[in-house]
Amino acid sequence: MNLEEIEKLMKMLENSTLASLEVEENGLRIRLDKNSPMHEVVKPNETIVSSKKEEKVEEKTLGHEITAPLVGTFHQAPYKDAKPFVALGQKVKKGQKLCIIEAMKVMNEITSPYDGTILKILAKENDVVEFGKPLFLIGD
Repeated sequence: MNLEEIEKLMKMLENSTLASLEVEENGLRIRLDKNSPMHEVVKPNETIVSSKKEEKVEEKTLGHEITAPLVGTFHQAPYKDAKPFVALGQKVKKGQKLCIIEAMKVMNEITSPYDGTILKILAKENDVVEFGKPLFLIGD
């Protein structure tokens, strides 16, 4: 597989509704993931430690990671053009609404299990999130 073919795969993934794509050809495995700033090219019998995992370890030492409890569409506000429930740097209380995850036309409110400050918003408006996908990072 040459660079041109890899670039074509990247464009196909970008323009699709898929979250990730993995291809293996002649012992070369390529994994592309829309939610990761890093893509991996792995040769046979080679182990790679993803920088994304290292980043998560660092984030967890800074605060609490709030993850999606279900699969659905992430919404930062109650309706289009409304003010988001929370903003970066905002202080939140335990039980405060952070976002909505829409699943099968049901709006599921996601609340904070902690008091703290929003350090990072890890999902974007209208992202399709999977169970366990990080949504927010809340610091003490």
